[in-house]
Amino acid sequence: MNFMAVTSAGLLAKVIPKRIRKIFSWLLNAGTGGIQDDDTRRRIFIVNAISVSICMLLIAITPVFLALTDRWDIILGPVILDFIITFSVVILNFKRKYLAASLTVYLVQCASIMYFSILLSNVVALEAMIIFLISIIYLIFKDDRLRRICLVAAILTLALIETSYYFEWFTPIPLSYNTAFLMHTMIISAILLLIIVVSRPYIKSNDTNEELKKANYFKRIFVHQVTHEIRTPLNAIYGVAQLLKREIRLDDRLKSVETLVDQQLDAIKNARSIVNNVLDMAQIESGMMEVTEKESFLVEQFFTRIIEVNKVIARTRNIHLKLTFAQMPAVLHDDILKIHQVTTNLLANAIKYADRNTTVHLHIQGAGTRWSLQFSNKGPVIPPEKQEQIFNPFVTDKSKYIEGTGLGLYIVKGKVTAMGGTVMVDSGEDKTVFTVVLPMQEGSTGDILPEPEEDVTLDGLGNIHVLLAEDNELNAQLLCRLLSHIGCNTIWVKNGQDLIVQVEKHIPDIIIMDYHMEVMDGEETLLYLKRTPELKDIPVIISTGDAYAETRDAFIKAGADAFIEKPINYSSLIKVLKAHLHHNSQELLE
Repeated sequence: MNFMAVTSAGLLAKVIPKRIRKIFSWLLNAGTGGIQDDDTRRRIFIVNAISVSICMLLIAITPVFLALTDRWDIILGPVILDFIITFSVVILNFKRKYLAASLTVYLVQCASIMYFSILLSNVVALEAMIIFLISIIYLIFKDDRLRRICLVAAILTLALIETSYYFEWFTPIPLSYNTAFLMHTMIISAILLLIIVVSRPYIKSNDTNEELKKANYFKRIFVHQVTHEIRTPLNAIYGVAQLLKREIRLDDRLKSVETLVDQQLDAIKNARSIVNNVLDMAQIESGMMEVTEKESFLVEQFFTRIIEVNKVIARTRNIHLKLTFAQMPAVLHDDILKIHQVTTNLLANAIKYADRNTTVHLHIQGAGTRWSLQFSNKGPVIPPEKQEQIFNPFVTDKSKYIEGTGLGLYIVKGKVTAMGGTVMVDSGEDKTVFTVVLPMQEGSTGDILPEPEEDVTLDGLGNIHVLLAEDNELNAQLLCRLLSHIGCNTIWVKNGQDLIVQVEKHIPDIIIMDYHMEVMDGEETLLYLKRTPELKDIPVIISTGDAYAETRDAFIKAGADAFIEKPINYSSLIKVLKAHLHHNSQELLE
């Protein structure tokens, strides 16, 4: 018995035998089998519930009416006809004639109410049934045209009933006061029962929706917290790897471990990509719109860099990467970040599932107003039934001990769709090909933004005073070690309150501050600094594993000068330090 049957049949579940409850369940759900759309299934159920309820009420009330009025000749025939037609609604739904079923139950009840209202006079209050029918129009019918037709039919029925009462077109069955009162009570009770039958599933559904909203909220908080907690130790591992890489460059005796450090850096980048994919999935599920930010870029240079980064991972399985172009302009104008995410995810997927000692080919081709990226590899064949599911979240293949979250292709589809493109897969015995097709908008070299210099020279960073607020001791020690290597004088504190105490003793040249800290967090500390006239001009860099866009925007609006995402790339941090120290110095000179 499904959810909808339970909500309605539950009224009598304790007193009706199990076999009868099964019959009611079948009647209420007739025609819902195989219907995937919840809204359509709910409307079918409502029509069945109204039909079954009216039939039951006719069985219960008719003997009482006959006993009180003794007018078998004008009551029994119409009741039987009403019962047969109304019950046929369930059969119509069962045969999947949903529109006929909905119109039948509605229009037949309009006719039936008109007949019995005129027959029994206005003291029975059958007009209330018309009000009930008007109230359920939107529950039964989805099409606005049908809603209008049924609304007109109900209002016309009510108007005819009231007109008949006023002009006394027909002579009603004479009823005593007690009989009229009893019939009136039974009709009102029947209408209340119908309201309960119709409304309970919607009340229950609304309660369930609230629970789902809460569950989704807590899931979002959970994802937010877990990804932040993962980034904290990942930051420490990344910091150690970067310091080791720096030591290797300074000491040739450490060259023997350089390959191991490079592999560690690649593993960290992969882990960071997984965390970012989880955050992207949470953003997609929350219904947030993808923001598209287009800029011009050199096509060959852009994709060559992506290939070079992935060659290290491919080399571990003796896989070669080949990049080719055909009919492509030198410059494209598009969303670089999304294209980078799509390319990286699909390339990583192609490498992951490629057979050893084979070649993964990325072919980029233009065709009129569209351009495509084709990722092909020689590997396991993806069966047709799985090709339909492969872009769903958490779909992955563990059969060959291949690690993965199953989010990469899901993220790819979301990004490609946001850019107005399509993604598809074709898998056969010789190779598997993923194809992304996107709208082509050619750019010009004059629109290309100059790239920041790649060198991270340390000129201008000697003897600067850095105040670091970080509650994780290992991360703090690693960052202090880097800063000391580049000549900075660094003071470390564990929270915002200690940072304020230290700033009041000695104003630093720049502040690097974590977001999540005990006693006083980064947001509260930043607001205090920006409200204090003598402290508001100190450059503040926020460093955190909380990578949500709204967090970044909130800090920038609050006055933060820069936002560094954990795990921290030390080269990027040095560039940020130089940029903001230089900017601050220029302001002082002016």
